[in-house]
This record gives sequence, C-alpha cells and structure tokens, in this order.
Amino acid sequence: MKLFRSTALLVLAAFVVTAISGCGVSKNKYEALLNEKIALEEKVNMLTKSRDALRAEFENLLKEKMDMASKLETAVSEKNALKSEYDKLLDEKVALKAEYDKVAAQAAKK
Repeated sequence: MKLFRSTALLVLAAFVVTAISGCGVSKNKYEALLNEKIALEEKVNMLTKSRDALRAEFENLLKEKMDMASKLETAVSEKNALKSEYDKLLDEKVALKAEYDKVAAQAAKK
C-alpha cells in the first residue's frame, strides 16, 4: 500500500511538473505566433505612417494647386484689364488718326 501511494504520488508529481513546465511545442508555436503578431503590428504602424505622410503631401499639393489657381485667376483678370485698356487706347488712336486725316485733307485743299 505504501508502495502504491509512493508510485501514485510520484506519477502525480510528474504530471504536475509536466503541466507546470508546459509542452515545448505549444510554447514554440505561441512564441512564433506572438512574433508574427508583433511583425504585423509593426507593418501596420509603418503603413499608417506612410498613409499619413501621403495624406499630408496630398494636402500640400492641393493647397499649392489652389494658390496657383488664384494666381492664374489674378493674372487673367489683369490681362483682361490691360486688353480693355489697350482696346480703348487703340480706339482713341484710330479716332485721332481719322481727325488728323480730316484736318490734313482740309489743309491740303486750302
């Protein structure tokens, strides 16, 4: 009976030690999965940073485009103002030339 108790105690102790230390295969699998999870999290962080950088660059390009569009609009407005001023001066020149020709024709008749 004492031998039976000793054997049972020894088997129980072996079982407890095995249970506490864990199975090496499960531990290796857990570590591999943990490493894979960490690698994926780092990749997600890197992609998030890249996405944020691209978004910032896009916003800067959009702002530059808006600035250029406003500068273009200003330049077109100035061009149109200068064109109207030129047309007005040209009309005055044509009118003065007509008056000059009329006066020159009258002077030539006298």
